[in-house]
Amino acid sequence: MYEKAQPKKSTVKDFSVVYAFLRPLLSGLLLLLITGCSLLQPTKQAQAPLNVTEREQQLLAMQQFELQASVGIKSPAESISGNLRWQQHSREHFNARLSNFLGISLFELTDDGNLSSISVKGETYQAADTSTLLWQLAGWSMPLHDMPLYLRGLPGKRGRNIVRDEFDRVTAFELTDSTGIVWQLSYQRFFPDALALPQRLLLQSSDSEIKIVIRSWQ
Repeated sequence: MYEKAQPKKSTVKDFSVVYAFLRPLLSGLLLLLITGCSLLQPTKQAQAPLNVTEREQQLLAMQQFELQASVGIKSPAESISGNLRWQQHSREHFNARLSNFLGISLFELTDDGNLSSISVKGETYQAADTSTLLWQLAGWSMPLHDMPLYLRGLPGKRGRNIVRDEFDRVTAFELTDSTGIVWQLSYQRFFPDALALPQRLLLQSSDSEIKIVIRSWQ
């Protein structure tokens, strides 16, 4: 004769009691882990910029650098958004590539101090005045000749009406490029280190606007 199996007692109630007891302990442990992880992560603190003489000397001494930036261009011909890669090899030798967000090249520029070559729409041209050539080929222009300087926050010899902030950093100046276009340049943000490299730039002419947001310096 078979004995009737006794139903098993539910453990749901027991589990809920145990969980209610352990919940404060688990929450406390999780909080400690999160706090511990945040303490282990280094935090970048803003540094006061160097004095104007030392800072500009170090910026001028930067003969080799590379930067990645986002660029927005608005001109009567068109509006363009893309990525800029700038490689400075020496004082007068640099390569630049502006591509859209799909990776398609908008222009590539190489300048060795003697001759410049620029590639636009699959064709390569050589010229001494790349700003004029870019305007003729693409319908928009930018002050390319002085770009290695103002990317670093330096107005150069052709900069005028220079404005500085309380740290003696250049925050705005006026520049006439090789095409005769007058540009107003302003620095809207700097990286928070002692060298205070530019992070956000705005260039404006009578009919065009260029925004440059630098993501990284190397």
